Amino acid sequence: MANNTLTKQEQEELFRLGEDIQAGLSCDVNGTGIPCRTDRLDAVENMKRYLEIHDYIIRKNGDWEEDE
Repeated sequence: MANNTLTKQEQEELFRLGEDIQAGLSCDVNGTGIPCRTDRLDAVENMKRYLEIHDYIIRKNGDWEEDE
């Protein structure tokens, strides 16, 4: 995405990822107001991919940077 323009495929993937992220964070099966661990971790993986489409590099230790 070096030219800041999303391809049709990227747009479709972002739409799907956005829906999946929202669904993963809305689960409250335990009734605590916090999504269950499985759904949270799935949402994090989807967020990671969402940011990668925008040229961010995500590292496991929590550091992030924008790809120049």
